[in-house]
Amino acid sequence: MKELKINKIERLKLSLKPYDYYLKRLRSIDPKSLEESDRFYLKNFGIYNHKLRPEKYILRVRIPAGRVSVEKFSSLVALARSAKSRMIITSRAQVELHDLDFETVLSYMEEVEKIGLSSWQTYTDNIRNIVTDPLDGIGEDSVIEVYATILRMQSLFLKKREYTGTLPRKFNTAISGSIRNITPFCGNDLYFALAKKDGVFGFKTYVGGKSGVVAKDLDIFCEVEDVPDLFDAVVKAYIDHGPRASRTKCRLFHLIEDIGIARFRSLLLQKYEKEPESGGEPLFEKFENRKNSFRLKDGGVAFRYLSRFGELSHAQAEEIVDLSTKFGIEELRLGPDQNLYIPRLPEGAEVKGSFERYGGVTVCAGSKYCIYSLFDTKYESSRLTLNRAEKSGVTVGFSGCLKGCARHAFSDIGFVGIRTGLYGQKGERGVRLYLGAEYTEGRAVGRLILYAVPLRCINDMIELVLSLYEKSGYESFEEFSAEVINRYSREALAFWLLLNYNRVYIMKRGGLMVPEPKKSDDEKSYFANALKEESVDFEEKIVKLLEAEEEFPFREAIIYLEKVSFAVR
Repeated sequence: MKELKINKIERLKLSLKPYDYYLKRLRSIDPKSLEESDRFYLKNFGIYNHKLRPEKYILRVRIPAGRVSVEKFSSLVALARSAKSRMIITSRAQVELHDLDFETVLSYMEEVEKIGLSSWQTYTDNIRNIVTDPLDGIGEDSVIEVYATILRMQSLFLKKREYTGTLPRKFNTAISGSIRNITPFCGNDLYFALAKKDGVFGFKTYVGGKSGVVAKDLDIFCEVEDVPDLFDAVVKAYIDHGPRASRTKCRLFHLIEDIGIARFRSLLLQKYEKEPESGGEPLFEKFENRKNSFRLKDGGVAFRYLSRFGELSHAQAEEIVDLSTKFGIEELRLGPDQNLYIPRLPEGAEVKGSFERYGGVTVCAGSKYCIYSLFDTKYESSRLTLNRAEKSGVTVGFSGCLKGCARHAFSDIGFVGIRTGLYGQKGERGVRLYLGAEYTEGRAVGRLILYAVPLRCINDMIELVLSLYEKSGYESFEEFSAEVINRYSREALAFWLLLNYNRVYIMKRGGLMVPEPKKSDDEKSYFANALKEESVDFEEKIVKLLEAEEEFPFREAIIYLEKVSFAVR
């Protein structure tokens, strides 16, 4: 029998399971001689360290469903202040404590347990924090409260030897009983979406999502009491059959891509003792992300306290605790949008520290906190001009690398940080631009449209995209994506954006061109004829480039427009 190839991390797991590392070695390791194998094992218990910053450690704390008592949150704040640690709210509604030394991070791992929380299984090949809408159970759109279900799901794997670090790769899970969700969940490995069948509310199951990939319909409908068992069956099928060779191809998505959704369904049903129901009508409605006060079922409101794109200062955290204490609020909600929600805060209560920014922006950790990010995305996001985006409810995701922690492919406008030398400055910082996401119902992810937009041009590009959207007349950007953007090839869209950019910001002549829904397979001829009809003299060269024969459609026109649009002046 041919021996299956496994990667070096899998070989580590075979030599010593992470759970056994915790029992036998964790408290005896020497931080001065930390090896890469130690760094892998430590991540299973929420401790992150990298050889490029060997003296600094991060502790990631699991906050199930993002719900935390004010008392527990206050204890976390006290730990952070004591160690002068920076606090981060992650896009999985957790809290990270940064800049800890080794002794402190080990001590805090235990202190967190005493508080009643845990840092276990928050990094690497584990079932990550299970997320839901932050207004679960209390929001106007909440039909089924899922918090108790999430706790049942978590009890199946948390601190269990057979689940700690044993998955082929990380596993993200979401469940929502709300019709409208503050953030989209269709990019999770497993997503239980609110649905209805034969007059009964339950959940429709989707699997295989990840950064840049929408989860697929598993055609299984389940009621709330069946969710934990189905969840466990999916995880066990992934553990038993998931790929373990290349670390870049070990997600559940890759297993499903290899064997097909039908075969995966049959594998998980071998672990699931009930006869599954099929069908069910998912209940999705678009969330309008323009406000910071949200009406609750009981007539009160929840206030969205805005972090600085995930960063929460000690002063902000203490203000949140003080406000909660003053008004008798016992529980807080952390959102996957990296903000904190204070339920039933009286309207008109004075809030001083909430960051003044648009709440519809998600930003990754950035180079201040993550070695993979190419620059400080939090700082660059603070420089974005988003007044028009806020008025239109257009969402923005800004990731510092292709790992996509800011869900750029599930935002109306998505950015990924790059460095480029294309336009006259060696190593210039820029972004890749993504458009076309239809995320509310999980129909499509944003596509890469432009490979390199210099950061010095990013605000102009945002304004251009918003102008094109507003001129189109569609009610939402998702509708604009469905009816216009996603009817054209990437090359045609790149040409279209650059053409308009050149008109508005370089030549400062000519009107905006919004293409009609695609009518012809010959996109080049469509745009060439449209330009001829407009008869704009400075675009004669562009028409000739479009009409020339070439191996890749639009190539010469795109290269020309990129240079004239983005060249350093």
